[in-house]
Amino acid sequence: MLLIFLIILIKKFICSIDLEIFPKFMRVINFILIFILFPVSCKEHIDKVNINSFLFEPAMIVNYEQDNTIEGKYLIAKDIFIKDSIVSIKIPDNFYINKNNCRKWIIGWGNNKPLYDAGVENLRTIEKIDNKRGIIFLGKILRGSGFPIKNQRIVFWNTKPSGFINSISKPIIKPSGWPEFCGSSASFSTVVYDSLLGKWIMIFNECDTNKIQIYAAMSDNLTDWKPANKGNPILKVSDFKNCSWAGRDKNGNLTQTPIASDIIRCKNKWYLFLDGYDCDGKRHIGIAITDKTLIGPFKIINKPILSPGTKNTWNDQSCFYAKVQKYKDHYIMFYDGSNHNGHESIGMATSKNLISWNNYEKNPVIDQHTGWRSSKGTSEPNYIETRNDSIFLLISGAKKFKIGFWHHYLTKRMYLDKSGNVDDTQSGLYMSTNEGKSFTPYNYNPVFVNDYSNIYENEHLGGNIKLIKTDTADFLFYQAKSSYRGMKYNIMLRTRKK
Repeated sequence: MLLIFLIILIKKFICSIDLEIFPKFMRVINFILIFILFPVSCKEHIDKVNINSFLFEPAMIVNYEQDNTIEGKYLIAKDIFIKDSIVSIKIPDNFYINKNNCRKWIIGWGNNKPLYDAGVENLRTIEKIDNKRGIIFLGKILRGSGFPIKNQRIVFWNTKPSGFINSISKPIIKPSGWPEFCGSSASFSTVVYDSLLGKWIMIFNECDTNKIQIYAAMSDNLTDWKPANKGNPILKVSDFKNCSWAGRDKNGNLTQTPIASDIIRCKNKWYLFLDGYDCDGKRHIGIAITDKTLIGPFKIINKPILSPGTKNTWNDQSCFYAKVQKYKDHYIMFYDGSNHNGHESIGMATSKNLISWNNYEKNPVIDQHTGWRSSKGTSEPNYIETRNDSIFLLISGAKKFKIGFWHHYLTKRMYLDKSGNVDDTQSGLYMSTNEGKSFTPYNYNPVFVNDYSNIYENEHLGGNIKLIKTDTADFLFYQAKSSYRGMKYNIMLRTRKK
């Protein structure tokens, strides 16, 4: 314990002065800390042999080791031949990108400036790659301008991860079709088939605005969507006026509905899972139930089904983003929990009836914040799937960046020295074989990222992901943020033909 304490003190001291003459020493310190303090989460990974997920290949490569869990050695542009549009790099053995798949990858690099050095600020297509000679032939510019410079860090981004393609490059929901919708940012919840309506129904919220209500869209083919319920909200602010766990914003001032995160059908009833703030700013998970169609009417259960823990516990501030799935003879829920310091982790709860839930006594079940998800402020569960005894969970992650007076004003290195998804959320895969009590990460995380070359999703991914399988194609719904015509969240769709 004394050794660990001394190592932590040394690391904090070095980080505080940010001396650039210690990069190798810092890497050694990081490795020691990781393997002493987090031996299970870093030594054990899901590999290709036991993976059985619909997302199975890397979507971002930033380092020579091709392992985004531990930073390793960054990929560097050794030389640039602008006349021939060639970049020379030291290509690792068994590099995932090769002549057969290189055209679905793009290469990115930063601007060597604070806030603009994540490897997405400039993007080019890849025409071909010669792995033996270590050269990459670059194609047209997709974002930014120019070419990477010598000794600059480069990042590779997969625009068609696991075969999913943006066949519709624009948002599939246009908020203007819903008369009461405020703003232009849409928060995606889920998509399900309502047999009473004979339609696919999508649930979504307003977001990035003070006014928040819950809406529905309907479709016959999963690609073309129009307003349901005549464009009116399916749950309004006034519906939560007597609700103890929701109905306010996090400051307790403005009235708003909670956010919808998932929906489950059981015994001819729909259970809509929501999370909202009480008057004290604490965030709870609750439900609304209907035995009619997904248009409602809904009965809101006045008491929350999960609430923050007691003071100084892992989730003493918030419980939110519930994702629910039937597992054996009961239901399991994974949710994001945060404490008063903003540290987020994933917890698990179980239920027999979807109303009474029991927290796992050894929560949280995932609290790994290293590498591609080193930021402690992002842990939303995006998607859950069960296969026999195995549980697959997609969760959000982002890289932390340097903050504080020293990095902002003196060294001016905020955001520098980190390649890939700096403060931008992506999704990675975790698997459990012991009923969700512990998880191991996939070797190739993250497995799903936004396409930075698409103006409608060139910032970061949002929360929920939904997979719909049909006889002809798989449909993957997700939420992504765009800087095009203002910062806003869009609901996007990728498809994979069978």
